[in-house]
Amino acid sequence: MTNGHPSAYWLSGFFFPHGFMTGILQTYARKHQKAIDFLKFKFIIKPQFEKELSLVEAPDDGVIVYGLHLEQAKWDSVNQCIVEQEPG
Repeated sequence: MTNGHPSAYWLSGFFFPHGFMTGILQTYARKHQKAIDFLKFKFIIKPQFEKELSLVEAPDDGVIVYGLHLEQAKWDSVNQCIVEQEPG
């Protein structure tokens, strides 16, 4: 932590990711003096690879996460939505 927070977080590596996400909401609520009960997450899916995330600057508000996996579905990068997985 001598260099500050990382620019991106491997969310799948956390033992309790819910706690991390709650911490993100708390940080935003304190910074902007908003009630945490009325905050919601907004997700922007970006087509980047993990090795490129070290070159990305961290946002002023929020975080960049990677390493998410889908079960019983797949991500359609062309249409930017979740679709049914292919058989097998």
